[in-house]
Amino acid sequence: MSEDSLLQAYLEIEQDWPLSLISIDAQKQDPMFTSIHVFVKYFPENTHEDFLAWRHHRRFNDWQNEIYSMSDTEFQHHWPLIAGALAEVNTSS
Repeated sequence: MSEDSLLQAYLEIEQDWPLSLISIDAQKQDPMFTSIHVFVKYFPENTHEDFLAWRHHRRFNDWQNEIYSMSDTEFQHHWPLIAGALAEVNTSS
């Protein structure tokens, strides 16, 4: 998988988003989207300070803008649910 595979998957789906991506994107105003439970599930070794920085980032940024400037690794850290949905699209195409 290349380092910009998530961006490529996003660009290839254009307006025809899969239901998994629509569902995750619709939840971004839900408190669960910035929940410590989501963070701990994906990053159990990180500190509470790491969580606070991650939550702040997610509250004040938008994944659709950041996918253009972040590497896949950075994107997966900040947007793990979206990255997972895009990786699933990428493997099914």
